Amino acid sequence: MIGHLSLNTAVPKNRDATLGISLGRRFMGKGYGTEAMRWAIGYGFKELGLHRVQLTVNETNESALEAYRHAGFVEEGRLRKALWKGGKFVDIILMSILDDE
Repeated sequence: MIGHLSLNTAVPKNRDATLGISLGRRFMGKGYGTEAMRWAIGYGFKELGLHRVQLTVNETNESALEAYRHAGFVEEGRLRKALWKGGKFVDIILMSILDDE
């Protein structure tokens, strides 16, 4: 298995979903994640009628941030010092993409 991707919605009338993705280390950096995200986003917008897809990522995960930006996500905000990682608190970044972007 290459990895796991989920698209979850909590309140259907909001027409939004949260995307989660993880890849095995040997599959990172090969475009699989970007391809899977683009497919999921397209499916969400076209088939499910979503208006917005969002995700969160910690600020130290530079490869994920690059992949998310490459897939069209933009930074919307930060939860400052919200995660303890590597002996210090780091920000969690909220990113999203809208159906008209």
